Amino acid sequence: MPTVGNTVDDGAPDATAEAVTTFGQTAGRTVPGSLLACRAMSSRMSPNTSRSTSRAHRRGLLLTAVLALVLIAALVGTRPPEPPPPQQPSGTMEPEPDAAPTETPDEAAPTETPDGAAPTEPREFTIAMTGDILPHGAVIESAAANAADADADHDFRPMFAQVAPLLGSADLAVCHLEAPLSGDNQDVVGGGDDRLPSGAPRFNAPFELADAIADAGFDTCSTAHNHSSDAGPQGIIDTIDHLERVGVVPVGTAAEPQDARSAHMHDVEGVTVAHVAATYGLNDPLPDDQAWMVDRIDPEWILDEAASARDDGADVVIVSLHHGIEYQVEPSDNQRERTEVLLGSDDVDLLIGHHAHVVQPIERVNDKVAVHGLGNLLSNMHPDITGPRTQDGVVVTVEFVEDPDRDGFEADAVTYVPTWVDRDDHEIVDVGATLADDDLRGDPLDDDRRAELEASWDRTVDAITREGADEWGAVPLDPPG
Repeated sequence: MPTVGNTVDDGAPDATAEAVTTFGQTAGRTVPGSLLACRAMSSRMSPNTSRSTSRAHRRGLLLTAVLALVLIAALVGTRPPEPPPPQQPSGTMEPEPDAAPTETPDEAAPTETPDGAAPTEPREFTIAMTGDILPHGAVIESAAANAADADADHDFRPMFAQVAPLLGSADLAVCHLEAPLSGDNQDVVGGGDDRLPSGAPRFNAPFELADAIADAGFDTCSTAHNHSSDAGPQGIIDTIDHLERVGVVPVGTAAEPQDARSAHMHDVEGVTVAHVAATYGLNDPLPDDQAWMVDRIDPEWILDEAASARDDGADVVIVSLHHGIEYQVEPSDNQRERTEVLLGSDDVDLLIGHHAHVVQPIERVNDKVAVHGLGNLLSNMHPDITGPRTQDGVVVTVEFVEDPDRDGFEADAVTYVPTWVDRDDHEIVDVGATLADDDLRGDPLDDDRRAELEASWDRTVDAITREGADEWGAVPLDPPG
C-alpha cells in the first residue's frame, strides 16, 4: 500500500544515550532440514573401521614379537619369559572381559587446552526471520471474526498456525512488527482512509496481536519503522509494554531515554547475540525532545553500538534495517551501500531488511549473509493495487556455527520457506507444504488456488536467487513436487 514519501529511504541520525538490556532464550530447539545430524552421524561412524584395523595390526605385531623372544631364548639356552595370554586373531573373538583395551589414537584422552580445560564441540544456533506484520483493517476484521470462540475482542493466532512450527524450531525467532499496538483498543485503525498529516496511512493495531506473535514462537521483534509514531509517543510506549507483557523483546524503540539507541542482548543456546534495529525515517515525526524513542539509521552509530556490544560480551551481532524502495525487488543503492559498510565490519554478522513489502534477494557480502527484504508475513495488500508480490513473504533460517579459526561465528547454512497471505481469512500459508500436501484448511486445492500458490513460489524463489544465492547454498525447504 503506497505511503507518502517512502520512495526516499535516507534517515538522519539522532543523538541519544546508549543502554544495554539482556534477554533469556528458551533452549533446546533444532532447525528443520538441518544436515547437522547427518554430519554428526558420519563423524561418529567413520573412526570405527580404523580402530578395528589398528587393533588387528597391533595384535599381529605383538604375537610376532612374543614368538621371536621365545625363539631367541631357546637359541641362547636361557629360560624364556612367561608369554602373555595368546592373542586372538582380529574379528574372531571379543577381548577378555577384564582386559583393558589398548587405546588407539581415536580413543586417546583429548588433549587439554592451555588453560587445562578439554576442548569442546563448536557451538551452533539458528535464527529465523520473517517479513513485515502490517495489520490492515481487513486483517483486524478477520481477527475479530476469529475471536467468536476466544475470550478476547481479537484473535490473530490462527493466522500464524502454519508457520508457528517453523518459528518454534529456531533458537531465535525475529519478527518485524510494522504497526504500533493500542494500549486499550480504544483507537484501533488499520490504514485505509485514516491518514496522518503527511498523507500516509495510519496504523494502530489491537494489542491482542502481541499475544499471537508470542504464541507463534517469536522471541523478539524489530519495532523501528516508518509507522512507529503513528499513535504518537504513547503508542510507542504501549507497543513496548504489550510485547514485554507476553515475553517478546522489542528492539529499535524505547520508552525511557536510558534505553534508547542500544543493542539488546539475547542468550541463545549459550551464545550471546546482540540485536540492533533502526528505520530510515517516520511518517509522523516525533517532537525533538522525544526523537530518541525511535532509532534512526546511522551506519556510524550502528557500528559503534556493534563494537560496544562486542565489548559487553556479544558473540554475534545482527542488524535489522527498515529501508529501501517499496514494491521494488532489486535492493536500492542506499540498501547496498549500507550493507557493504555494515557487513564490512568485523563486528556485524548478519543484516536483515524490511520495508519494500516484496521479497528481495539474499546475498553473501564480505562472506556474511544479507537478507535484503523478507516481503510481507501478514497484511492485506491487494495484488491488483500493489502487485501480486505483496502477498508473498518468506521465512529465512540462518544457521551459525562457531569457527575456532576465526575466533567467532559464521553463517553455515541458509534455508527459506516461501509464504503467501490468503486474503480470504489472512492465514499465512506455507506455500511449499500446502502444494506438496494438496491441502488448504482440510480441502484439496482447486485449480485456481494451486495456480496462485505455484506463481507465488516461483516469484519468491526468483527474488531470493537473483544474486546467485542458490549457487552458494541457500535452499528452499520442502519444495513442491
